[in-house]
Amino acid sequence: MSVVVFLFLIAAALLVVALVGPHRLYWRSRPRAAGQPSDAALALGRVAAFGAAGAFVFGGCSVLGDIGKGAWSADEVRKTAEDVAFTLGDESRMPGDAVDGYASLIEAGVVEAGAGQGPSYAVSVERVGGGHDYEVSAGGAGSAVCMRVTESKSAGGGVFVPGADWGSGDSIARYDLSATVDDGPC
Repeated sequence: MSVVVFLFLIAAALLVVALVGPHRLYWRSRPRAAGQPSDAALALGRVAAFGAAGAFVFGGCSVLGDIGKGAWSADEVRKTAEDVAFTLGDESRMPGDAVDGYASLIEAGVVEAGAGQGPSYAVSVERVGGGHDYEVSAGGAGSAVCMRVTESKSAGGGVFVPGADWGSGDSIARYDLSATVDDGPC
């Protein structure tokens, strides 16, 4: 934040120089024969000071805007988790891994849905218990949300896996997912 203040102070100093004019600050106190710059040079100096002040204001606003992208807010985590919960039901999926269930799928969805809201490396999705409850949190938010995933066998069938002789095989069920998001940890 101190960088932003510093950039705005430099911009304010350049605006004072541009508005008052360098000839009033220095050359008015010297005699005319001291080799003063021409009026065109003074005007060019004022334009340059306005341009530099604008550049410093733009830089300060850019840094100020980037400060908000360095951390997630609690509302951003909740909205992103709700977006992921909505998109989980778009297509049927293979059963989740026995260890992390759908945690990696949810984490990838949160990173994709939350692009630009905060750093993607700060996203954390952890499976809670043996069911399909997942705690979604992101760095800087200070709070987590609980996503409960419900799976039901897909009406569209499963995936056929042929056997070794290519004549017989098994079918792996596919699941339709639905999810709800609640505030707070699971």
